[in-house]
Amino acid sequence: MTGPRHGAARGSLLRVEVARLTARRFIQIIAALAALGFVVLAVLSFINYSKPTAEVLAEAEARRDADLVLFEQYRQDCLADETLPEEEREFICGEPQTVENLPIEFYIDTPPFTLENDLPAGGLAVAAATAMIGFVIGATYVGAEWSTRSMVALLFWEPRRLTVIGVKTVVAAAAGALLALVGQLAWFGLARVLAAARGAPEELPAGFWGDVVGQGGRSVLLGVVATLLGFGLANLIRNTGAALGVGFAYFAVVESAVRGFRPQLQPFLVTDSSAALLLDGGLTVFIYEPTVDESGIQEFTELVVSNLRGGLTLAAYTVVLLAVGSWLFRRRDLH
Repeated sequence: MTGPRHGAARGSLLRVEVARLTARRFIQIIAALAALGFVVLAVLSFINYSKPTAEVLAEAEARRDADLVLFEQYRQDCLADETLPEEEREFICGEPQTVENLPIEFYIDTPPFTLENDLPAGGLAVAAATAMIGFVIGATYVGAEWSTRSMVALLFWEPRRLTVIGVKTVVAAAAGALLALVGQLAWFGLARVLAAARGAPEELPAGFWGDVVGQGGRSVLLGVVATLLGFGLANLIRNTGAALGVGFAYFAVVESAVRGFRPQLQPFLVTDSSAALLLDGGLTVFIYEPTVDESGIQEFTELVVSNLRGGLTLAAYTVVLLAVGSWLFRRRDLH
């Protein structure tokens, strides 16, 4: 029997893999549930935020101004306290409070939606949700191939194993990127609607939109990594359920154990690296020592895990997992 022409096989294989992924009933259900979850998020957001009237804003500003006066009075009394060491008074009494430290929404019973605070926070939540969904999609995409033994049938049509696993990897990465991108764009659109319908006038800081775009781009990158991690793990184990079980055990047991017994390894954990990748400026990790100083305060080391380091750590895990899985896929007996 004559095999497929290699020049035509790559393009047709890519189309076939896209069709296979989108035709998976479980993936369709996950996509539908994700869309439903976003609708619920939109409804709850409209309920939990309100557009304050001019009277409400005026009352909130008056209450905030009164608190600023009280805080400053307390600070001045603290600085005048001669029982405190003079060289430590500034540190003990703290810095003067400003309107930036006391957002106006804190003084409104049903707060308004603010782009400065709620848009980035919601984007982080959406990024985490799409990353988890991407992990499941990546795992079930290739895991189902092994469970139904359609992987073996596929290799009769396209015998070049590295080509097959390479195309599948590209499709999984594209699915993760698309999922995360749609999630970020949908949240951005909802946030603009909420700001108009449930927001208050606000002045955004310089560089705000650049930070939002940067966070969105890193969220898409995390979606790709999470999808490929699920894909690589399921391809290595050859079973969707087992891959999801291993993933759950890692996040629920292994990471908790590492934080408890080897806290210095926290910057290398998947969740910490993911947070470092997403958060603006990276993630600050506090590693507490078992000893205390003379004043009875527990000593700790403060370590900043940058966006770049978090991304490189995740990329290294992903590349190793995919490389091992591809090597075994090429050499293992599939029967």
